[in-house]
Amino acid sequence: MSNNLLKKKLKSALKLLSISVLLAVSAVNSSNSYAGTAIAIGGGALGYQVALSQSMSENLNLRITHNAASQSFDGETDGVDYDYDFEFSSTSLLIDWHVFGGGFRLTTGALINDNEIYAQSDINGLTLEVGDTVFTSAEVGRLEGDISFDSYAPYLGFGWGRAIADGFSVVFDLGVVFQGQPEVSLQTVGGTLSDNQLLLDEVEREEQELQEDADEFDLYPVVSLGLFYRF
Repeated sequence: MSNNLLKKKLKSALKLLSISVLLAVSAVNSSNSYAGTAIAIGGGALGYQVALSQSMSENLNLRITHNAASQSFDGETDGVDYDYDFEFSSTSLLIDWHVFGGGFRLTTGALINDNEIYAQSDINGLTLEVGDTVFTSAEVGRLEGDISFDSYAPYLGFGWGRAIADGFSVVFDLGVVFQGQPEVSLQTVGGTLSDNQLLLDEVEREEQELQEDADEFDLYPVVSLGLFYRF
């Protein structure tokens, strides 16, 4: 992990920690008439999740959620077939506001976002078009890349259901993660021309094609369902 990436992650963690401290202080000074804590399991577009929710007031809850999952699929970009691996890993700090006192709520907050996509070219064919040039598979080897996102990603959404209720409760969330413009890196590995400037120039062109496809992930829609239990 590079020093810059580590600094970004630490900065994001400190931001979330500061918010948590402020909210905790607010909870201490608020009425405890609606105090309660609930834990949950669930899943959605960010992966499987475990969550903890703490009531702050009658209509305000603090929710901390950890999401994780892996998913693989095949896709084609600029004539190259890739095997994609999605690695989901994020921790969110969210505030649920039950605007009208019922099940409907607005949710805002942020994620420490370690979601990443890995890509590897399919090398089954005899030739491979990289950028605008056709090479043999032996010359290219394989193309490997990764797509990363902002480590601090704001979240905005709405949902139904109260996490803090008697016994079990079901909550539904619909929202969007603002995870910024993805950063794409692509390289050639194991080919006879892996250090050849012509191939490297075409790999850079191929990287730009991947970048254009990845840009659509700057806003990531989220749908999730959780089962909470108050204790």
